Amino acid sequence: DEAEAATISRSSDGTVKHLWRLEDGELVESVLIPTSQRLTLCISSQAGCAMGCTFCSTGYGGFRRNLTAGEISAQYRASQRWAQDREGYGRISNVVFMGMGEPLANRKALFPALTLLNQGYGLGARRITVSTVGLVPGILALAERPEQFRLAISLHAPESELRKALVPLEERYPLPILMEALKAFDDAGGKRITFEYTLIDGINDDLALAPPLADLAVSIQAFVNLIPFNPIPDRNWKPSPPERIQAFGRILEARGVSMAVRESRG
Repeated sequence: DEAEAATISRSSDGTVKHLWRLEDGELVESVLIPTSQRLTLCISSQAGCAMGCTFCSTGYGGFRRNLTAGEISAQYRASQRWAQDREGYGRISNVVFMGMGEPLANRKALFPALTLLNQGYGLGARRITVSTVGLVPGILALAERPEQFRLAISLHAPESELRKALVPLEERYPLPILMEALKAFDDAGGKRITFEYTLIDGINDDLALAPPLADLAVSIQAFVNLIPFNPIPDRNWKPSPPERIQAFGRILEARGVSMAVRESRG
């Protein structure tokens, strides 16, 4: 499975998006994100996505198909080839499954791809992060693996009712069940969990939501990434103002949560 670049876009901050054309004509995206310390590759696990999260542009395109393990790892191989020939990039140090698709809905290809990246390409398991909206069976299966792959949870709300409006999967695996699975993942040892929390103005950025979010994070020593919302077509939502994001973060920190505000890149 070779990946052929349909388009390559490079941002002024060095971020590079590759749109790969697969053999059947499907298109998937991967993104190279350089910082002074590392070069992170964000890769896709599906063409489209069936999760239907209301703040995500991929969800609006619907689901087309799962990628194969070869198509997943080909994004790494082709991106590494591109990076090593360009000044200021070098070797990919981290991989995050945060591109198109829900990785744990495609475990049949994801798990062999993880093994390939880790053992075949020598990328440390702690440098590979699988992102999920909370597919509990997949989280439990990943917990059983001996490698210390990292897990990122697209949380976006610390209360079930609000989360349901943002992440439809909350209906099937509500927060209490998700948290049980995360405790099992945490108990497996050495496997860091991150909560991804996209802050949308007037939707999920009420400061009263910060303490319950902190409680969830502290219970499993999760790191929290606060992410300013990226506007998408068909939604007139706006990102939370920077001062609101800072205030939200200060409440988390005061309650003992390790957190960061993610910069918008690309």
